[in-house]
Amino acid sequence: MSDSSSVSAAVDRPVILINGMGSNFESLWRRNGWVDQLEAAGRAVIGVDLPGHGTAKDSAQRDAADLLLEEAAKHGSVDAIGFSAGAWALLLAASEQPDLFERIAVLAAADAVLTGGMHSAAMNQPLIDSLRSSEPTDNPMVNLLRGIIADAGNDPAAIADYLAASKRFVTVEGLGLITANALVIDGGADGAGQSELVATTIPKAEHVTLDGADHFEIPTLAKSLDVVVSFITND
Repeated sequence: MSDSSSVSAAVDRPVILINGMGSNFESLWRRNGWVDQLEAAGRAVIGVDLPGHGTAKDSAQRDAADLLLEEAAKHGSVDAIGFSAGAWALLLAASEQPDLFERIAVLAAADAVLTGGMHSAAMNQPLIDSLRSSEPTDNPMVNLLRGIIADAGNDPAAIADYLAASKRFVTVEGLGLITANALVIDGGADGAGQSELVATTIPKAEHVTLDGADHFEIPTLAKSLDVVVSFITND
């Protein structure tokens, strides 16, 4: 395929964006400039909200990977960007149906979520209980997430329902099945840790660590936006 044909094919592929826990497409991606910058590069942008979030508020029992796969299948081939829980959903989708994904960028997909079982409903039960309650708490993570949820206009109970729902999760073996060109971004100050295992297991992955960036800061940084858009647009 000629260079001009490759560029044309890339422009024809939409870019799916999927948010992390507590936020939604509007509060995370549009507000932080991702939609504008991708559209300025000539790309069509499609938002997929995590179940229980945003436009998917009433789909808390759905699996986020299925929402991604359904949207990707409409187009035959897509690029995609995911943050945190959305990044893990994207990795699962790209491992189950690799042919649908050409280029993917995953932000803040810390290895410990996979290796330590941090994604399980049992591990999340204290957070689920806190989101279903209006009682004050001195737990800084709960208060942070409550703030993100309120800022996005999301329903805490719907998000708790999503956390409690049964869902699939990518395995280390599944990461090795991903055929997309991948960009893995983590933060040097992310309390959940880095994404070394994720980056080294995906066959065609690049790994960028943002020095000093904590977990929720990663998608808000101009450097993260610039690096990802350059990668997705193959500049």
